[in-house]
Amino acid sequence: MSAILTAHLQALTRALARMRRQPLATTLSIAVMAVAIMLPFGLYMMFDNVSAAAARLNTEPNVNVYLLASATDADAKEVERKIRAHPNAARVVFLHRETALADLKKRTNLGDLLAGIDVNPLPHAFAIRPHASDTPTLEAMRRDLSTMPKVENVTMDFEWAKKLTRFAQFAERLVLLLGLLLAAAVVFITGNTIRLQMLTQKDEIIVARLIGATRRFVRRPLLYFGAMQGALAGALAVIATAAIGFWVGGEVSALAVSYGGGFSLRAPSLSLSGAVLAVSATLGWLGAFVSVSMYWRQIERAH
Repeated sequence: MSAILTAHLQALTRALARMRRQPLATTLSIAVMAVAIMLPFGLYMMFDNVSAAAARLNTEPNVNVYLLASATDADAKEVERKIRAHPNAARVVFLHRETALADLKKRTNLGDLLAGIDVNPLPHAFAIRPHASDTPTLEAMRRDLSTMPKVENVTMDFEWAKKLTRFAQFAERLVLLLGLLLAAAVVFITGNTIRLQMLTQKDEIIVARLIGATRRFVRRPLLYFGAMQGALAGALAVIATAAIGFWVGGEVSALAVSYGGGFSLRAPSLSLSGAVLAVSATLGWLGAFVSVSMYWRQIERAH
């Protein structure tokens, strides 16, 4: 066991020495890999925050009916009677136009502006909670309500929230696909870096092989080199993503407060950051393994 541990420590030391000997090339490779990792990771964090925001939205079915501005209180009572008689209307709430105007003055800073208006521009409205929320039933209900006298518009205020949720789910799959493509790019970048390392040390590798060095002895420091490059690139990607999120998060929070809400971007968790580092190191190791295996076959064929 001590011999194996010693061999791995020696390989790690040799890999660190390689990185110190070529700081510029190593830094550029790590930076390029970090960008490739940061793109899917940053998109994942963005859509994860969108999903979290969508989960807090009200997606319960709610149908809103707006009457014509010329509709009187008697017209509103007649429409309310017909709405309550609809088979899919479970709960009906009537919102009087004067009540709506008073609430608008209270909730916004437009009190002085609205005070100068002689005629109330808001219509009577109804909020309906339906029994069934499947799309065909709701569409049929919308058509029925739209044909009622004095009804100007019928909306379903939960539709946009459902669309946002579906978009977030689609975006997750898109990020997964992008992540797979860029993971292949990370493997390629690491493999190319290791190939260049082996080309510059070709004579050393051939001599080591002639005096009896095993494939493991030659390959082990290169695998450590690739894994460390991947891990450093993953750490850089996590730090950059967190910094961008912190910078953008302040503006998002201020925007949410200005609209009377509260929302803050979630930073990458420790478990997620650790997973990114582990995956990045694995990709770096895989790229090095593929490159070393291919180049070793070339050496064996040549000698």
